[in-house]
Amino acid sequence: MTRFRHAFPALALSLLLGAAAVPAMADMPCGPMGGGMREHRAERMAQHHKRLHDALKLNADQEVAWKKLIESEHPMAAARPGAGKTEDWAGLTTPERAERMLERMRAHQSAMADHVAQLKAFYGQLSPEQQKIFDDAHRGERRGMRGRGMGPAAK
Repeated sequence: MTRFRHAFPALALSLLLGAAAVPAMADMPCGPMGGGMREHRAERMAQHHKRLHDALKLNADQEVAWKKLIESEHPMAAARPGAGKTEDWAGLTTPERAERMLERMRAHQSAMADHVAQLKAFYGQLSPEQQKIFDDAHRGERRGMRGRGMGPAAK
């Protein structure tokens, strides 16, 4: 009986705190990119771009190529066919699903080829010092885009 008297307040407090957390969890989206992960990644990418832009100290001609490069960076996220629509893949046969995946891969490859062309055009306009800064910013591990090497003295 004495054990129950000591355990009951702790149990009641746990249940009360758990019940208070349920409404907050109801608004959280599920899935690998849910919960604001896309927004967080976009924010980090914008910070990376800003740090790199500031470190490069671009001139007016380079600014035009920079803007084209940034615009070409993630075209699949917003401009893919049917963006925002949920497709009903359950009604497709396995060969039809495979064909759709192949179409998406081709579109992604085309977008990536355009991005590489913009990257080469931008890189060709940079001075050797700017090229080194750009290379250092994109060298090494890509986990988390830590922004290493964004300045002339950074290693």
